[in-house]
Amino acid sequence: MDHANLRAAVVAALVDVESLNVKLTGLLAELDGTDTAIDLGRQGLWTKAQVALLWGKVNHLPGVRALFEATAERPDEKVTFTEVLERSGLPGRQQSNEHAALSRISAQLFKEKRWPIENTQGGSNSVTGKAEMLYWMDGRVAEWWREATR
Repeated sequence: MDHANLRAAVVAALVDVESLNVKLTGLLAELDGTDTAIDLGRQGLWTKAQVALLWGKVNHLPGVRALFEATAERPDEKVTFTEVLERSGLPGRQQSNEHAALSRISAQLFKEKRWPIENTQGGSNSVTGKAEMLYWMDGRVAEWWREATR
């Protein structure tokens, strides 16, 4: 096995170990009654520890920061892609790229592309005429995120 392939295998193993650690920690916390798992439907089960772990890996991305801030400020309310863009100040393409990065990082950590923020395709934007994404954060997740940012 050449150096590059060996290195890639070691990195993948480390990601697997970190993901397993998060899953087992969450399970242990649930068994001990020290943590609550919140079911976010298509986005899966989330614990406070998972939200904090993900945030620690993505908080350097201004578009992701804007997404979390906007949805946590108005928990359980839908926030449009346009609102997130206005908050981040990024071009639309860069904002979308950062959402893709959030998905990639989440997949590395949890073996699934999932967010602690729910989303759906919304209606047409009154300015562009294009359908835009809507995002919302469960109130309990918003509290966990606020605690993770302190």
